[in-house]
Amino acid sequence: MTGIRHYLRVFMESVRMELLEVAEYPANLAGWALSNPIQFIVGFATIKFVVAEFGTINGWNYGQLAFLYGIAVMSHALSMIFFIQGWFMGYYVVEGDFDRYLLRPMSVLFQFFFTNINIVGITDLIPGVCVFAYGCAKVGFAWSVGSVLSLLSLLLGATLIRGGVYIAMGTLSFWTKSTSQFAMFTQEFFDKTTMYPLSMYPEALQFLLTYIIPIGWISFYPAGELLGIEQTRFSFSGMPFVTLGVGIAVLMLAGLFFKAGLRNYESAGH
Repeated sequence: MTGIRHYLRVFMESVRMELLEVAEYPANLAGWALSNPIQFIVGFATIKFVVAEFGTINGWNYGQLAFLYGIAVMSHALSMIFFIQGWFMGYYVVEGDFDRYLLRPMSVLFQFFFTNINIVGITDLIPGVCVFAYGCAKVGFAWSVGSVLSLLSLLLGATLIRGGVYIAMGTLSFWTKSTSQFAMFTQEFFDKTTMYPLSMYPEALQFLLTYIIPIGWISFYPAGELLGIEQTRFSFSGMPFVTLGVGIAVLMLAGLFFKAGLRNYESAGH
């Protein structure tokens, strides 16, 4: 328990320092608060145009799509707050910046991610919450203790899935010794597969995005169950909690992969 309290204090201190840094440059935060929501609003407006033209997207109406879209954007925002460092891991490897983490008596992975909290990521969270609230109103979502627990479970699990993928992608730089990352490709891939019904894709791709790359668990399967929408043959009951289990598993596997990569780290000057 002493170790957990220590890690928690370090995390809270990191958040405090990040808040002070953000407060020092309010114009920067204002710029992000204006630009970030616009990209998601435009994306959501595009869905509106498609639905207006064709009625539904693979059986999902506009309110249901708003519900799905909101969950996808909220989990994206949370991953930006806590795991965006994975996008830049290659620079730390090439420049030898992991040296300082190795000298401290704390988990290297914890230090890398949770002493660099991206508070600006909250600007992504705002449009996600707004679209999700709109979707809930449109579909008449029934709020209860069970539904709240389901939503919290799926958001945590979805964030961990995204974070685990970012860790794995960044860890590749221990072998490639390159600052070139797959961050933007990965993010585009997430956007195209989590903000729309997975059932619109061919069955072979559905299988791939369910059991090989666990994208479907981020939003499609849990959202479909919460809305009572018939799922594909790859799904089963308890999806929001399955998402949490998948997220924990993905993060643990990514952590093991990171440890293997760290053993290949050559430090500065090599």
